[in-house]
This record gives sequence, structure tokens and C-alpha cells, in this order.
Amino acid sequence: MAAARLLVLVLAALLAGCGSGAPGSANPMAPPHPSATPSSTAPSEAALPTGIPVAGGPPVNGKPWFLAVGDSVTFGTSADPARAGHNDSWPVQLQALLAARGQRWQLVDTACPGETTVTYSSRCPRRDQVPFLADASQRQVALAAVSAHRADLRLILVDLGSNDLLRAQRAGSSVDQVANTLRVNLTTIVGDLEAAAPGVPVVVANYYDPLENAAPKTVPQLQLVNRLVASIAAGAHAALADFFAAINTPSAPDPDLCLYVDCAHLDVHPTVAGHARLARAALAVIPPG
Repeated sequence: MAAARLLVLVLAALLAGCGSGAPGSANPMAPPHPSATPSSTAPSEAALPTGIPVAGGPPVNGKPWFLAVGDSVTFGTSADPARAGHNDSWPVQLQALLAARGQRWQLVDTACPGETTVTYSSRCPRRDQVPFLADASQRQVALAAVSAHRADLRLILVDLGSNDLLRAQRAGSSVDQVANTLRVNLTTIVGDLEAAAPGVPVVVANYYDPLENAAPKTVPQLQLVNRLVASIAAGAHAALADFFAAINTPSAPDPDLCLYVDCAHLDVHPTVAGHARLARAALAVIPPG
């Protein structure tokens, strides 16, 4: 019954309208996204179809590479059956953008669907989708890769914390409570990676909000969290990739929201076009050369 009630809430949100349109129109709107805003109506990632392959590959001696750690957004999760069998995630698209400006770096993507800043150091909830995480945490795998191939590492990308927001909302926690957790955990994660790879540029991503049109009050809530993420990045001397600005407008309604969030498949993850915008947001803060 709980799952059925959840689906009804999601469908109601989708039918509430996304983007511009005449009053009473049934343009779809995006349900809340685990990496964007606290919401109790987002579908569980366990309910999403599998079939998206892991992006990138292991680092190779003598070949420049970059590391992406994260959750389902960085993994490339999608409910679109047309995307099964290939990965269009923002790190994959970023690899092509970097190569186009002469930075031909191999992608090593350790992201895992459902990951939080807590499970990053223990066991990913959806490790069944990431074979190399079957017996290790994402933290262990990421740090081992850095340790073994430090000389060729060119960049580290961190996109974690979104599922912390979702779980906190479902548990009835306040924004302040989850912010405190993120402050400690995300600071530790970034610090560990920087300590393992001194001098390597680090980019930290903030969170976008696909519920902007249905629940405008989530925008200022998320902006509070995103300011915290910005302060964490600044404190670590890391760059900030503005994923919120890549997907959202500063205030609702956002007429283009469903171009970048997969409303058509009742999926809170980005469309291919959405991933492209996230990739460009990351590229904008990565040093050239």
C-alpha cells in the first residue's frame, strides 16, 4: 500500500504541470530528485530499471585519467528504455568535452546508485549495479585507484550528498540536521581525496531541484544546502560545479525543467540533455591545459 500511495503522489506531481502552458494543461512536471531536494514523494532507486553499464574503466599506467565519485546522477541511472545498454552520464560527456580542448583523460567512474555520504565509506545500497563495489566501499576503491595511479591523475570530481537530503526528508529531519551531517561527511570525503592526491584539482558539485515547479518552497531550502556545499568547496580550495544553475531557474516556474529532467518516464534523473548541461557546468570550472 505504501508503494502504491507513493506512486499516486508521484503521478499527481507529474500531472500538476511542468513548464509553460495554458491553465489546466497536463504538461508533466518532474518529481523530486534524490540529489536535488528533500522530498518524501521521490520514487525509490530500487524501483528504477537497471541496464546502464558502468562508465569509464580502471586507470591504466602512463595514461592521464580523472576520477568521478558520486551517486546515481554521476553513475548515469535512467528509466528511459532507449538508454539501456549505454551510458550518457555527465562524466562521460565531460570526457568528450575535455578531449575536445586537448585534455585527453580517461574517465574512472566509481559512482554508485543510492550512495550517501555515509554509505560512501561502508557499502553502497545498489552495489549490485557496480561489480567492483561488491566487496568494497566506493571510498576504498577510489582511494586505491588514486594510490596506485597518482602520477597520472589529473582531476577529481565529487557529487555526493543528494541521497542524504532525500533520506533526511523521509525521516522527518530538518534542513539544519541534514546540513550538519553533510558538513561533516562531505568535508571528510573531499579532505581524504585531497590528502591522497595533493595538488590535483578537485571539483565539488551542488544539487539541482526538479521539484521547482510543483513545490517552489523547496528552492530556498535547497539554496541553503547549496550555500553550505559552496562553503565546503571553498574551505577545501576546491572548485564548485553549479548543477543547480545548470538545470534550474532562480525562481519558479521553470519552463524548461522537463527538457533536462526525464519527466516523460516519471524519472527524477537527468535526460541526456540534462547530463550535457551538468558536464558543461563541470567543464567551466576545470583548469585548462
